[in-house]
Amino acid sequence: MFSQTNHVLIIEDSPVVRSVVKQMLAKGHKNTFEVHGSENLTIGLQWLENNPVDVIILDLSLPECTGVETIGMVRAADADVPIVVFTASEDDTLAMAAMHHGADDFLVKTEVKQGSLLGRTLLYAIEHKRAQAALNQYTVEMERLAAQRALQIVHQDRLATLGTMSTGIVHEVRSPLAFITDNARNLKSSWVHVEACLKECRQNKFGDQEEIEFLLDEAPEMLDDILMGVERITKITNGLKKFARKDDEEIVPSSLEECLDSALMLCQNLLKYGISIQKDLHPQADPIPLRPQPITQVLINLITNAAHAMDQKGTLKFTTRFVNDTAELTVEDSGPGIPADKLDSIWEAFFTTKSEDVGTGLGLSICKDIILQHEGSITAENTPDSGARFTIILPAV
Repeated sequence: MFSQTNHVLIIEDSPVVRSVVKQMLAKGHKNTFEVHGSENLTIGLQWLENNPVDVIILDLSLPECTGVETIGMVRAADADVPIVVFTASEDDTLAMAAMHHGADDFLVKTEVKQGSLLGRTLLYAIEHKRAQAALNQYTVEMERLAAQRALQIVHQDRLATLGTMSTGIVHEVRSPLAFITDNARNLKSSWVHVEACLKECRQNKFGDQEEIEFLLDEAPEMLDDILMGVERITKITNGLKKFARKDDEEIVPSSLEECLDSALMLCQNLLKYGISIQKDLHPQADPIPLRPQPITQVLINLITNAAHAMDQKGTLKFTTRFVNDTAELTVEDSGPGIPADKLDSIWEAFFTTKSEDVGTGLGLSICKDIILQHEGSITAENTPDSGARFTIILPAV
């Protein structure tokens, strides 16, 4: 642990003391310490600013400054460097004051008879500071992970709430939807009789001829539109029902294409204005092991990001390949791409290039977690045409 060379700066106005310290550290600590001496605080601070320093030996009686204020001036220049006070005073009150002002240790010159004590003190101060820095970094990382986990829990809770709401919505919509569907089909099947009556009225000049012409021209198309709208609502409600299924937490043999279709259906509002969809999907010979709802969530996140990146205008292409024991799905957009210096950061929780009202920075982090839970991988790259391409690889068996 202590084999590396540590750079020591001694700020001491006495050349004798500086020389003695160098000699003491040279004995028994060969190649452990490299000592540089400064005769006053100004020169010492200049050295600290321009050179690596692992620990400072500081006298508290210097020409420019005396007492514990000297520690404050060093701390102002470097808040982290370990400071070992080296003074002739044996005053315990001064020692406590020095520690309170930021010193890491306190040595009395007359009590230091051997270089081993001084060396151990310096090494302890260095390692204690490093351990403290590592602990602070660990604490920051734990706080970041805790915040990330808290937001993920909130996100999962929202998904669960969405699932419950979706189930209720589907249940409430299905009954009136069935009435509309049945009545529209009955009207369409009966139209041939209504049409014959209207044509007879037109032939005999009976009734409002303009209204009759309108019904003969428009009614069949209106009935087709009603049935098409009902079919679209049915697909949306079925997609919501699949998305809300609780048993999707289990890995089951599934279709990757069905997950993609569900995601596209649920994102239809984002795509309908100016984004064209292209598919190059290879036939899936056998179902692959998936959790359909989370995989659908991954695709929804990728589709949403692509739509925002393209400002809802462009091309979104999906490609699947099945090679040996893996399934590969790529999602490629025609947007501006991802800045090269941001490619490695996009998977970090809370990282986002969107405004606060558009994104939380959790979408891609959650995508990566879901894919890793499937023992797969997800990568991002820029295409030659400046768009972004996300590639998901999943085990197919």
